[in-house]
Amino acid sequence: MGQKYLITSALPYVNNNLHIGHLIGCLLPSDVYARFCRAQGRDVLYIGGADEHGTPSEVGALKENIPVEEYVDKYRAKHLDAVRDFKLSFDLYGRTHTKLHEKLIHELFNRLDSLGMIEEKSSMQPYSVNEKKFLADRYVIGTCPKCGYDHAYGNECDKCGTSLDPDQLINPHSAIDPSSPVEMRETKHLYFKLSAVQDKLRAWIDSRQNWPKTAITIANKWLDEGLHDNPITRDLKWGIPVNKPGFEDKVFYVWFDAPWGYVSISQAATDDWASWWKNPDCYYTQFMAKDNVSFHSVFFPAQELAMNDNWKTVDMLKGQNFMNFNGAKISKSTGNGIFLDEALNIAPSDCWRYALMASAPETDDTDFTMERFAEIVNKDLNGMLGNFVSRVCKLSAKNFGDTVPDGNGIDKDLEIKINEKLSDLTNALEKCEFRDAVFALRSLWAIANEYMTIKEPWALVKNGDMAGAAAALNECFQMIDFFARVSAPFIPDAAEKIQNIFENKHDLSWPTKYEHRLGNSEKFTVPENLFNRIELTEKTNG
Repeated sequence: MGQKYLITSALPYVNNNLHIGHLIGCLLPSDVYARFCRAQGRDVLYIGGADEHGTPSEVGALKENIPVEEYVDKYRAKHLDAVRDFKLSFDLYGRTHTKLHEKLIHELFNRLDSLGMIEEKSSMQPYSVNEKKFLADRYVIGTCPKCGYDHAYGNECDKCGTSLDPDQLINPHSAIDPSSPVEMRETKHLYFKLSAVQDKLRAWIDSRQNWPKTAITIANKWLDEGLHDNPITRDLKWGIPVNKPGFEDKVFYVWFDAPWGYVSISQAATDDWASWWKNPDCYYTQFMAKDNVSFHSVFFPAQELAMNDNWKTVDMLKGQNFMNFNGAKISKSTGNGIFLDEALNIAPSDCWRYALMASAPETDDTDFTMERFAEIVNKDLNGMLGNFVSRVCKLSAKNFGDTVPDGNGIDKDLEIKINEKLSDLTNALEKCEFRDAVFALRSLWAIANEYMTIKEPWALVKNGDMAGAAAALNECFQMIDFFARVSAPFIPDAAEKIQNIFENKHDLSWPTKYEHRLGNSEKFTVPENLFNRIELTEKTNG
């Protein structure tokens, strides 16, 4: 069994449409990396999907006054549209509300319980007097004791960002029935003994190599503060029912069941799922925004380690920071941001893929604007890559017809420059350092434009040096073929269009070096423009 590559993208809640923050936070980086790995011939399983359980889905369904299953089906369909529209190459984009997932969670819970890792405890939880039921933290609304905001939730104040417990709120009431007061009452829940895994988890974290600073810092903060046993059941109707006598009216906490969705979706994707999930020779990379890092660096691996059942733990955890839009948080309620069901009305998916990856919030939170988007597309995609391809094809067709002009071998100086940048690009992608990767890719396009400027094949034609012009244009065509290969993980549609220029289509495998693959006199067609300039209007400017 050779090395396998397991790649997972965080599972977005199906409580609204996806936006560019979801795209850059987990979906796009994971897709670019998966495409890069596949282009090298690696054995890849790339998994994503919808997180359908938990409070957000229940609250959303109540707001729209439809059954929760109908609600999650509605938004999962929209998520699937985005997966298709933005060319995300998942082996399966699945979901967590399945019988397969329920069966897995019940089996995992039974194993933890049999190992003595589950404990029953009583605790005080918010209870809605009028509705006669316990409420999840997000169902409780009141005044924040820190900033006085009167719409703070029982777990967090959205205005000042303070983490809260429901009993800290002033004048708490139910989010569902605002007339119903909330009081704290005793209830019993099942707890996972997270504290018992502290030492094992610490050793595991210390053994992780090359994690981004964001991920390591968050994981160590939790460990340094000391891990506490956490409840894994909730007093809700929607979710995976608890398979333990006395707890039939409860469901599992969404963050207990959701990460295992990677496994159940893998089980739905392939009968061979265990060759990734129970294989020490598998290299596992996770992609997520920083608000999910604690769950993936602490809670999920702690469960895997506690089971002593050879579960594959993550090797590279790529945690992104947040991307804001026009200086503020992306929000459907305020209308701030670009949502994916609207984005393609502004520009094709390749433009979004490239511009967002060029702006990836890898080290700090970043701000994205339509001005920045237009500048990147117009300068890099249209001005450098698209313009180069167009000029070469048109100039060659005008002077040499519809076949690639004869060359006389690789330009050695050019070869050295390109191979140096190819090495930078490959290394950056191996490390999942995407801004560096885009910089290297852009540098390759710049080398080609510089080569054409220096060689001036149009001037050689004018001066009658047809052999020199042919050799220069042949080299340019070889670079066009090369660019299709190295650009494909970022802009797959454009890469395909570039390869379609040539009558003998070549594969998009990842190159180990710059090489000439096009034969002399190979037929080509002059393509339509790969990209168009983005002209901002009041509507597209957010």
